[in-house]
Amino acid sequence: MKRILLTSSILLVLIFLTYPELINGNVSGSPGGKSNSPIDGSNCTSCHNAQLNNGQGSVIISTDIQNFQYVPGETYSITVTATHPSFTKYGFELTAESVTSKVGGFSIVNSTETKLISGGNAVTHTMSGTLGSSIKTWSVDWTAPIAGTGTVDLFVCAVSANGNGNNDGDEVHNYIYTISEQQSAYIEESEEFFSVFYSDEKININATNTIELINIYNIYGQIVKSIDSDEKIISTSELSNGIYIVELYDVFDNKSTIKVNIY
Repeated sequence: MKRILLTSSILLVLIFLTYPELINGNVSGSPGGKSNSPIDGSNCTSCHNAQLNNGQGSVIISTDIQNFQYVPGETYSITVTATHPSFTKYGFELTAESVTSKVGGFSIVNSTETKLISGGNAVTHTMSGTLGSSIKTWSVDWTAPIAGTGTVDLFVCAVSANGNGNNDGDEVHNYIYTISEQQSAYIEESEEFFSVFYSDEKININATNTIELINIYNIYGQIVKSIDSDEKIISTSELSNGIYIVELYDVFDNKSTIKVNIY
């Protein structure tokens, strides 16, 4: 009996030694912090024995963001495309950063092939999302951050794996997609129509014209409250303390976005 147990233990050790990709290759997704961004400070070469941006593979980011300018609070489709002329196994990590912090919010559109990591600040592949024939694409939604964030960089690091059962011979590539915040002239022009202030757990609105729609965004650019009426006093009892963006439309389609600090 002892000999059987010893033999089984040896076989298990040999299996793990023979297939290090199961341990180090992260076939079920990046552990996080490997996008090659300044904040992450690391990339996929920490697990894969490869030199960054060396070889026949590549990775790019494409989006439906117009003219490389995002509108605060708007949601966009982000697509990562990794290629290699002869490899059929791929992985990636994608994140978004301003100069000082992670920004915006990612939403999964295909949970079979992608998932959130790093507290929702990045996206990576799943085990089912690694296979591709010379090319592999992943798509995810990203909601742009609040007004005043400024320039945002989308960072991606991708692995093209040769499928030899270990991490030797794989390729790692990275890509940066830079977008700027769209500066809209209507903000200054519409100031005469609206003013907003916070007091006693309420957002108070003064408006010359009838209000048609009110959207309130959090710092990640996500709508937390939407009101389609001419409401001038809005309770914030269900909102956490912090910075919010109030977006207003009147019946003449004038629009204004105003920052409010709820405390």
